[in-house]
Amino acid sequence: MAVVVKDRRERMLRCLQALLAQDHPDYEVLVLDNGSSDGTADACRQAAGSASVPVRVEVVEGALGRVRNTAARLSAAEFIAYTDSDCLPSPRWLSAGVAAFADSAVGLVSGMTLPEDSEPEGPWPATVRVTEQSWHFETCNILFRRDALVRAGGFPDDLSWGEDTAAGWAMLRAGWEARFVPEAVVQHDVTYPGRAWHLRRVRRYGGVAAVIREFPEARDKLLWKRYFLRERNARFAAALLGVALTPASRAALLLAVPYLRERGPRGLRFWQLYSSAERIAIDASVFAGMVRGSVRWRALVL
Repeated sequence: MAVVVKDRRERMLRCLQALLAQDHPDYEVLVLDNGSSDGTADACRQAAGSASVPVRVEVVEGALGRVRNTAARLSAAEFIAYTDSDCLPSPRWLSAGVAAFADSAVGLVSGMTLPEDSEPEGPWPATVRVTEQSWHFETCNILFRRDALVRAGGFPDDLSWGEDTAAGWAMLRAGWEARFVPEAVVQHDVTYPGRAWHLRRVRRYGGVAAVIREFPEARDKLLWKRYFLRERNARFAAALLGVALTPASRAALLLAVPYLRERGPRGLRFWQLYSSAERIAIDASVFAGMVRGSVRWRALVL
């Protein structure tokens, strides 16, 4: 099992305890510290001293793809499982995931990822929820046949978003099958970094264009109607088109109706107008990121 971490000392220690509590009879833990300044690596080494499971802590700096590839090269195991430092794998996570490899055609296994707090306690929560095969192959909960991952090229180190998705699709192109195992459960931390953080984060979604350019066969699985990140993005694009065409025809504004029904204000009170403006700002930021990604990677995604 491999975890990449940077400056998450306390969260990493929680994650490490969950990894050490797995019910699988034979495994080791690899902690790859990506240049932490808060003593994460030393704290993990100290925790490893009393562990009954082998724990190896290495300092490997660089892009996430490079660090995860280093984990695959350092391990000698048949399978390698990745999670993140802000996650808590359930005790059966590894066993449930590895069991799927009994089918020799399966090369990668995704599991169910749920927020650690089922109900958000503040505005703008940040977490991960995966309850079915997303085809993004999120590294908070993914297992690979290690040799096959290395042969397929591993994780690209030139992407700031989507390196896990690219690694998964490289495995599919190599002929391996992907399996989703709901019993392989990971709980993901819930934080409240604020609106500005979310606005910056969603602009990075345009990185999906890099994956589509390299793996055009992924369009049908990753995109809605092959060109939109999700259905709401299509409605937002239609609304923009309607506004742009209004000088030529007022009827063009009808193109904005489906989007406004979904994201427009539910009333005229200040908080309703403000909430709607926040939702629209997020969608606009997503759209801007997708356009920028389309231009940069020369693959149309919106």
